[in-house]
Amino acid sequence: MTANAHLADRVLVLAEGLRSRLGGTPHRAEADAIVERLSGPLRVAIAGRVKAGKSTLLNALVGERLAPTDAGECTRLVSWYRRGTGYDVGAVLHDGTRRALPFNRHDGELSVQLDGLREADVASLDIRWPSRALAELTLIDTPGLASVNDENSRRTRDFLESDEHGPTDADAVVYLMRHLHRSDVAFLDAFMDRSVTAASPVNAVAVLSRADEIGAGRSDAMDSSRRIAARYLSDPDVSRLVADVVPVTGLLAETGLTLVEQEAAALRTLAATPDEVLERMLLSADELRDPHASELTVDLRDQLLGRLGMFGIRVAVAEIRRGATTAAQLGPKLVEHSGLPELQRVIAEHFLPRARVLQARSALAAIRTLARHVGVHDPALASGIDRDAEQLEASAVEFGQIRAAHLVASGVVTVADRERYDLQRLLLSGPTPAALGLDESAGTDAVQAAALETVSHWRARAQDPFADPRMVEVAETAARTGESLYAAAMR
Repeated sequence: MTANAHLADRVLVLAEGLRSRLGGTPHRAEADAIVERLSGPLRVAIAGRVKAGKSTLLNALVGERLAPTDAGECTRLVSWYRRGTGYDVGAVLHDGTRRALPFNRHDGELSVQLDGLREADVASLDIRWPSRALAELTLIDTPGLASVNDENSRRTRDFLESDEHGPTDADAVVYLMRHLHRSDVAFLDAFMDRSVTAASPVNAVAVLSRADEIGAGRSDAMDSSRRIAARYLSDPDVSRLVADVVPVTGLLAETGLTLVEQEAAALRTLAATPDEVLERMLLSADELRDPHASELTVDLRDQLLGRLGMFGIRVAVAEIRRGATTAAQLGPKLVEHSGLPELQRVIAEHFLPRARVLQARSALAAIRTLARHVGVHDPALASGIDRDAEQLEASAVEFGQIRAAHLVASGVVTVADRERYDLQRLLLSGPTPAALGLDESAGTDAVQAAALETVSHWRARAQDPFADPRMVEVAETAARTGESLYAAAMR
């Protein structure tokens, strides 16, 4: 393993070595878990206050109704959704053993039987599902925070908050909030793991959930929500904790992805209502339920309300009148209006390209925790583990790169437009000629010349005696990146 190997690969080598050295000890399972998290997909937790719409959003990201979404606190256990070759649900107990559980689906949603187990016996649920959406991401649904049952909130805090007892099992988090509350900021602050060099919010994204309700279900509700999201992101207390704030109407996204022709037919009937009657019906849920207003039964109208909400019904009627009359035509239009594509873009741009770095960061934090646990019985071995982790961390430029990229993208560090573009390319493109603005086929001489020019420019910026300390940090990171690209070209 060379110094130029990917950071995650170097951390994996360290973890595998620890697994061998700790064989036969109580700490072997910890080392196994670190290797497993480095070898699998990125782990993304979905968190938020009670009734923020976490399970609905999870269903939208998976692309099918899977997680239960009833109005109560249906998610009382941390539930892992992983890619599987078949359909399988199990309970992971506190001792690490897994017990298969019986389950069925009602209206698409999973109904899991604990089969004699108490909730207190179960550490988490493990759901394996053959979904393509779970190939790159393992999604983790968590109980609601600020629950009337504090045990539910405690499970989420214990699972996600990084503290002296250890790092979170999630590599990244999508945090849902209906309004910005002080407790939301406090939770995101606790999630940020500061035990690793250059802690940054690159592994957290906030979702302004149920965004249609912010605008009272009006047709311009999503526009209002986008303005609110932008205002939140401009707040320094928020921008230091999340990479972005995105408004999403999870219910509309979930329904758009699972819309059936029977529902489209009901919506077509509604859209065919005379304008003067339809306009009144779309004023409120009570007006929509007027028994004399439409050929649709009140029960069917209630079902549409449950699946779409008033905002979704207004959007659906407008799109049907524009020509999207079938479920296959209408579903994608609803998804487009929901804000889900923007969240998927943020995940694709902020999480997936850095997945291995985020996993390495989580794994290094876990290795540091493992060292503390080992130190109780074998201080010398623990010291060696901690030293190896520290040396690996100190040699890694990747952590600094993602922090510097966030400082620039969030506007904390202000640079000229050209420099902003160059920095984003340099810091996020990886060890390729493209990071220097060159074609991938560029020769060694051209790469080294461009790398030296980059080092010279950013080293000079870092030495400006009047520069803000965070500007100096960004410039130093950019210079180190240029040096690593120069070294890589020599191989």
